[in-house]
Amino acid sequence: MGSVVSRLRAEPPALHGGGTAFWGTGWGALVWLEETLRPGMATLETGAGATTIVFAASGADHEAVTPSQDEVDRIAQECEQLGVDQSRVRYHVAPSQDVLSELERRQLDVVLVGGADGFPYPILDWWYLAPRLRVGGHLLVDAAYNPAASALAAHLRTDPAWRVLDVLGYKTVLAQKTADTPPRALYAGDPAIGRLSFAYLPPLRRLRASARHRLFTTRAGLAAVELVRSRVGWLFRG
Repeated sequence: MGSVVSRLRAEPPALHGGGTAFWGTGWGALVWLEETLRPGMATLETGAGATTIVFAASGADHEAVTPSQDEVDRIAQECEQLGVDQSRVRYHVAPSQDVLSELERRQLDVVLVGGADGFPYPILDWWYLAPRLRVGGHLLVDAAYNPAASALAAHLRTDPAWRVLDVLGYKTVLAQKTADTPPRALYAGDPAIGRLSFAYLPPLRRLRASARHRLFTTRAGLAAVELVRSRVGWLFRG
């Protein structure tokens, strides 16, 4: 049958937008999937499209979660035209936030977060699926330029239970699960939580809040306050 990705790239199918558009995952990610997947692997994706066809062609035991029956029908038609057997693909036609918590808790080898792009859907998808991904398994976060997916990718770079391996193409982050531990419950002063931001405040209040935070919550700031207090007390005692 040859490379399914090459055939898709030669003539991208209009699987989305009511049959008018191809909103596929980047070709670099599709090539990685085609080269990595093996028959019998346990895989799952949120969203559906060209990736679903590649998962099906690999012979993986695959689940795709999408709210669009219309897309499912067009994927089936494209699989038939390409000669891809999709008998090992199970579709869950519903929003991912409605079904992921209820799905069979089987151990997964590869997970692709590529469904709804708005906040907080990529993070929710990861939260439900991360415990089901085996240690050593791979996670792909698609459309990582969108705010929620970008925040997820940034978290994966700091969480010791994950290792970011690569960026496939320009928009798909590839990570590997290294430990079966939940995200750490950090407090606001812990550097590992990431850079704090007061961008939600108007400019003047932002400056005041940032200065106040540094003064009253950091070790250096508290030490400075204590020094001032001790000297003021000395003046009054004198």
